[in-house]
Amino acid sequence: MRSYAFRWFGAVAGLLVLGLPLWGQAGIERNSADAASDQATHLGYPQDWSSRHLLMPGVRAEDVMLAGERDPRLVYNMVMRRVAMENARPFMPLEFMPPTDLPRTGLPHTGLPRTTGPRLVVPRPRRRIKIDWAVSLENGYVPQNQFPAKYQFGVGAENCNSDYVLFGLTVTTGTQANLVGINNLYTNATPACNSGSPWVAFAYNTVTQTGGQIKTSPALSVDGTKVAFVESTSSGSYFHVLVLPNPIPAPPSQTGTVLSPQSPLSCITPTTVNCMTTLTIQTAANDSNSSPWVDYNTDTAYVGADNGVLYKINPVFGGGAPALVSTGGWPVTVTASGQSNKVLTAPIVDDNAGRIFIGDGYGYLYAISLSSPGGTTAGTQAVGWVGNGAGTGIVDPPIVVNDPANPTTDQVFSFTGCSSVQGIGGAVTQLPATFTSASTYTPSTSNTVDLGSGSGNGDCTTGNAHSGTFDNTFWVSGSTSGHLMACGFVSGTASKPLKPSNPKMYFFPFATNVITSTGSSTFVVNTTIGDECSPLTEFDNGTTDRLFFGVGKTDGFLESSTITTSLTTPNCTGTPTSSCVTAPNALGGTSGIVIDNEVSNGGTNIYFSTMAPGSVNAQKCNVSGGTANPYCAVKLTQAALQ
Repeated sequence: MRSYAFRWFGAVAGLLVLGLPLWGQAGIERNSADAASDQATHLGYPQDWSSRHLLMPGVRAEDVMLAGERDPRLVYNMVMRRVAMENARPFMPLEFMPPTDLPRTGLPHTGLPRTTGPRLVVPRPRRRIKIDWAVSLENGYVPQNQFPAKYQFGVGAENCNSDYVLFGLTVTTGTQANLVGINNLYTNATPACNSGSPWVAFAYNTVTQTGGQIKTSPALSVDGTKVAFVESTSSGSYFHVLVLPNPIPAPPSQTGTVLSPQSPLSCITPTTVNCMTTLTIQTAANDSNSSPWVDYNTDTAYVGADNGVLYKINPVFGGGAPALVSTGGWPVTVTASGQSNKVLTAPIVDDNAGRIFIGDGYGYLYAISLSSPGGTTAGTQAVGWVGNGAGTGIVDPPIVVNDPANPTTDQVFSFTGCSSVQGIGGAVTQLPATFTSASTYTPSTSNTVDLGSGSGNGDCTTGNAHSGTFDNTFWVSGSTSGHLMACGFVSGTASKPLKPSNPKMYFFPFATNVITSTGSSTFVVNTTIGDECSPLTEFDNGTTDRLFFGVGKTDGFLESSTITTSLTTPNCTGTPTSSCVTAPNALGGTSGIVIDNEVSNGGTNIYFSTMAPGSVNAQKCNVSGGTANPYCAVKLTQAALQ
């Protein structure tokens, strides 16, 4: 079914890329959820934590489509960027659209005629910064460097009822929902969804174990009807697949609320709405950092535990009972037995390289073979300053890129708060996907760039560096002219060390397809000692390329920077500005940020959760009967960050 559904999606994505019409009009869809569920195959796609970690920029559309048979994330990323470009087009007959207009999409010109006729996009007024909406999550939040997930029911239009954002929550106290789905997202559309109010469509309490928490990011099925996630206790980890309501409830219907959640039915196979499977991964180790990666092509999940072991689970969404794979070299003991920190990042599966890439809290980056032989460690490199305390590990999963400027070998980018390279502090290291444990691949100044150090001589600030992102120019041409952005730290001096330090944003070019500090630019995010950035998120809405990130510890902000040949410095002074909103004080400022397109107003929506109770831009999200000062799920529209 996955392959069949993807072929339908791929066919429509191909039409989109070639500029052929998909529907008679674009905009908000208000067909009933029942009608939507009757469609044999809808043309939707998920965006979750994994979407940002496997990239194929700047290549021919047909090559992306072919690669999408191995991993549809590659096509979903392409389509989302292409839709943004189409929505931003001014009035012009497309057959006269110059080829020079096309590269902003991150896709090359196809050489085919543009025959769809005129498209009129109504100019949108610039708006003052405001919160589109904030929904109470009561005592639950998405943890630092973890992400909500978004499901888009249609390629070219929003759907008030069927599009939803999913939040997997760590709950600090009490009994409430820990898996919350919100629809009627588009409150600034014309007309607005649900008269301008978002809707908690479903809310589940999925706890099956004493003290169970969702500490990592959930993963959605390709059709948006199921979600996979991990429940962790102080000493155990459990893999769940939950079948979501189908259709997604429309107001006034709900499947549970945050305060009064639905309890899923227990089932062996995930085939019945509101039922949830439970698979014990490990009773002697929890999972505090490793989100499940789903290989949609094989219906297989990979997830790590804090004991340094990587597990393989099959099937996941296909209807059978999820089970641990114990043949072919699985599970894999990734870390060494004597390590004091064995916490694994989420795994990144690269079918093109035939490997899984994963980091650990000790500072190592690993390559695990998918086959020949499967489940073996093919390479280990010390990216962080291994075993030297806070900030020296790898806490976010690496980013794997099929670079059009270097197409024969995929490239792996990893991030650490303190590098193993002499003279470099926090760092981004670039390695070929073929790396082994040989010294030939040892990180060095030739493939590692500095993100700041405590005394300016390569020591640690004790802060963590989270995953960066690439600009739109990279999506167009890869490392030929693109850039990587990462948030590190201001360097101290020997006489005045900064341990911890304050955050600083870096903008790195490439030289001969390898990241370099030559020609880089920076800005200081703020002067608050101890602040860290969240993972970075970039998106080009067809007119402007922007960077989004949270930052905080003893303060909290969500910030935006315009990307050109450098980065603009956000104006963030503690009061709301055009490039900054305030959030409750928390390390990292906000959770990870997910993005979508909103056709009807031309903006780019961003979704995140606060990581401490309190207001966002002085707007509270509390509800009657709930806590007076809750955590919030928040939506902003990029157009409001101008």
